[in-house]
Amino acid sequence: MTQQQLARAAAVGRQWIVEIEAGKPRAELGRVLQTLAALDLSLTIHGDGIPELRKSGKPTEAIDLQDILDAHRRTSP
Repeated sequence: MTQQQLARAAAVGRQWIVEIEAGKPRAELGRVLQTLAALDLSLTIHGDGIPELRKSGKPTEAIDLQDILDAHRRTSP
């Protein structure tokens, strides 16, 4: 698959694909997920290292991204 084909399939710009391949340090999560879906890939997040999530009693195999964001907001200044 070319960069152009991937960009079309993921509904992102080819330049964005180029930047991600080059190690762009920041990327919009929605675009990353679109690109992974276009490649038939998925993303799994484990929260064993996030104390607030361990305390919640939720299994770390199925973490809600909103829980992670909420936990971060509670600990950020």
